[in-house]
Amino acid sequence: MNLRRLPRPWVRLASVVALGFALWLLLVPRIALYYVDDGVPYDVDVKYAWGRGTSDQMMLLPADLFSGDPTVGGLVTSVRLNCGFVFTSADNGSGFPGSAAACSAVETPRLIGGIGLGVLGIAGLVVVSRLPSTRDAGERG
Repeated sequence: MNLRRLPRPWVRLASVVALGFALWLLLVPRIALYYVDDGVPYDVDVKYAWGRGTSDQMMLLPADLFSGDPTVGGLVTSVRLNCGFVFTSADNGSGFPGSAAACSAVETPRLIGGIGLGVLGIAGLVVVSRLPSTRDAGERG
C-alpha cells in the first residue's frame, strides 16, 4: 500500500490540525506585557492566561533593571493587561495608558491567523470528500 496514493487521510489530518490550531488562536485568553513611554506602548510581549493571574497590574521599575547599563536612570512603567479572547473588547484595562493599542497589537494578528486557518481547515474537509478514497485506490491497484 502506497501512502502517497491515498491523499484523503492526509488532507483530513491536516484540516483537523488547522482547525484545532485556529480554535486555539481564537479562544485562548491572552495577557499583554508591555512598557509605556509617554503614553505609547512599546515592546509588547504576549503570555497566555493559564497558570498566571489574570489581574491587570501597573508597575514602576528602575530603567536599568533590564538593560544592565548602570548609566541609564529613571523609571519605566510596565503594564500587565488581561486582553481576554480575540472577540472580546479591551475595556477592562482602559485605565492604563496605551491599553487599547497593546491589546490590539496582541489580538489582531491572532484574529487574522485564526480565521485564515479556520477557512483552510474547513476548505480541506470539503475538498476531502472529492478526493479518491481508500476503497477506490484498492480497486485500481
